[in-house]
Amino acid sequence: MAKIIKYKHEKGALHIGGGRFFYAGETYEVPEEEAKQLTTAYDDLEIVEEKKAGRGGGKHADTGEGKAAE
Repeated sequence: MAKIIKYKHEKGALHIGGGRFFYAGETYEVPEEEAKQLTTAYDDLEIVEEKKAGRGGGKHADTGEGKAAE
């Protein structure tokens, strides 16, 4: 099961190498095992509760899928 993690600060970004950036105000879905590793290694990252409505969810997430061609 995946976990949602975020950068704790209100502005800025955290670069952890390998092209991985965590930006303030953004949440990222990562595998549970990786989330534990990241939050243990980097104090600036935290696991957050998954929200029903928020970034990545809502009506726009499935736009275009399942529509018949006109």
